[in-house]
Amino acid sequence: MSAASPLLDTIRTPADIRGLSMTELQQLASEMRERIFQAVSTNGGHLASNLGVVELTLALHHVYDFGPYPQGPDRLMFDVGHQCYPHKMLTGRAGAFGTLRKKGSIAGFPTPEESPYDLFSVGHAGTAISTAVGMARGDQKLGRDNHVVAVVGDSSIVNGLALEGLNNAGTLKRQMLVVLNDNGMSISQPQGAFSQYLERVRVSTTYEEFKRFSEKVVHRLPTSVGHKIEQAWDSLCSSVKSAMWAGQMFEAMGIKYMGPIDGHDLPGLINFLAEIKHVEKPVLLHVKTRKGHGYEVTLNEPTKFHSPAAFRVEGSPLVQNGCRVEIKKGDGKSWTTAFADAALAVARRDSRVVTLTAAMPDGTGLSKFEKELPDRFLDTGICESHLVAMAAGMAKSGLRPLAAIYSTFVQRAFDQVWQEVVLNKLPVVLCLDRAGYVGDDGAVHHGFCDVSFLRPMPGIVLMAPSDEPELNRALRLALSLDTASAIRYPRDNVPACPLEAEVLPELAAQAAEEWEVGKSRTLVRRDDPTATIVCYGALAEGVLTAVEQLAANGVDVDVVDARFAKPVDADMLARVLRPGHPVLTVEDHSLQNGFGTAVLEHANEHGLPTDQLTRLGMPDRLVGHATRKEQLIEVGLDPAGIAASVRGAIRRAAEMPMPAPMPLAGKYV
Repeated sequence: MSAASPLLDTIRTPADIRGLSMTELQQLASEMRERIFQAVSTNGGHLASNLGVVELTLALHHVYDFGPYPQGPDRLMFDVGHQCYPHKMLTGRAGAFGTLRKKGSIAGFPTPEESPYDLFSVGHAGTAISTAVGMARGDQKLGRDNHVVAVVGDSSIVNGLALEGLNNAGTLKRQMLVVLNDNGMSISQPQGAFSQYLERVRVSTTYEEFKRFSEKVVHRLPTSVGHKIEQAWDSLCSSVKSAMWAGQMFEAMGIKYMGPIDGHDLPGLINFLAEIKHVEKPVLLHVKTRKGHGYEVTLNEPTKFHSPAAFRVEGSPLVQNGCRVEIKKGDGKSWTTAFADAALAVARRDSRVVTLTAAMPDGTGLSKFEKELPDRFLDTGICESHLVAMAAGMAKSGLRPLAAIYSTFVQRAFDQVWQEVVLNKLPVVLCLDRAGYVGDDGAVHHGFCDVSFLRPMPGIVLMAPSDEPELNRALRLALSLDTASAIRYPRDNVPACPLEAEVLPELAAQAAEEWEVGKSRTLVRRDDPTATIVCYGALAEGVLTAVEQLAANGVDVDVVDARFAKPVDADMLARVLRPGHPVLTVEDHSLQNGFGTAVLEHANEHGLPTDQLTRLGMPDRLVGHATRKEQLIEVGLDPAGIAASVRGAIRRAAEMPMPAPMPLAGKYV
């Protein structure tokens, strides 16, 4: 047992907390906060949001029986998922929290493979209410008498799917609780009319407070008088309730609204949850919390400490101005920062350029853009579908919007990319951060399918730069197009030196040219290459390292930087796809319908040989949280793995007989 956490280290299941006194529960809350802070300071992770839900999570597990799935009986679902750390601690995982987000240890999001107490893998906003309605209906259909709770936080209540779920929840004829964890924040500052509505609710006198006051007055009167006055008060309360801000929208949906109540008042939370536990209709409980509660350093800067990297603390983080925090930075420049610089560069030259983000100004780098050009920056909140549709409207009006969205989140706006943008031939530029493996956040955030679902869209141009100068060139080209485009880049550092600086002098000028749609560049050209690698995107630096390793062993390999997945470079493919010559495509994307598939399709349509073509990419399986480097090693996309694949392709080519010419010239099987 840890001396610092004598209570927390005794908790194996939620049942262990139900015998604790209120004093012990409050001590447990303090111990949980300390361990969360220590784990995130060491490993990085979501800090402020988890510090803000400690009492709420304790109260929920104290009142309900969220046993392991499928036994249950009660069900707990999280929205977004990154506020699950206290839940994980209460369900047997507190002892492993020192290795939070490390490979093979505790994930930063709910993960059913990790624990039967986690019902869904979830890292996107807006999903909890709909899945909770589904479980409520399913359990009712199967005759289970249980409770279903959805915890919604960080302003994901404004997501379109959350509102759709609420609309349907109002038709339930059984218990279901939606906890609206209102911390006055999304991931950054909240945006939009609904967040302003919630803020008015937060600062207003609520119906519940009014009702409690009225009851106190009535109960002090004589019984005969009090009974008549109580009826009048009931009528007045109903009128006041309908006239006040609190709950109008939810009540109109058929959902009983209660609150707001203090989300850090642990006794009050437990009592209130126990009172409403058996209400046989959908209830929305509005809980006010503070993001970063318990630690002044996070409370004062909740956006900075939403998802920080590991950090070092000097002094006490518990008191105002009591410490200095130094967040660890990588040695190089991130792709995110490179994009922010590129966006500012094009915006300074073109007054039509505007930028948009969905609650991720820091994560996409656009907080830097906002500071310099605030009137050309928009944060929509966690509403990717709306963001893309709005970008289409802005483009239609004559602006040139840069829609900066994580790759994993743009799939939430698939229909808007198609209907509002591509179908209407509008030049919206999708700037897709976190493409490929994202590292510690794991499978919920991997950007593995943007090429696959964007590539079928007619006329769209898909690009992937391999270094910072290429990112600038890609963005300049995108803004010159009259059609939609997308630029993908990873959660990683850009190469320290431009790749064209490392190529042979005769290739350098071509490698540094401005982009032309559908034209690649050559990074390595040998007189008699044994194989060719065609790389799409940011893995080019690792490919060059692999080629250097191969050259040291007498294996000469050409390298092409593809630049485009749509359209592919037809002239280049006609040159490299030749009989008996091994060609490998490399991409940080799913092998299903990715860049390699585009090459195969082009070769098939144009009669080019594919018998020596090997595709390297993200395999058809989930890859868990780890560092991005560890993830690339696991799937063979690191330099050593790429070099091994090249040797394997060369070996197979040597063992395979040359194909006989087909009757139709240029066709090969």
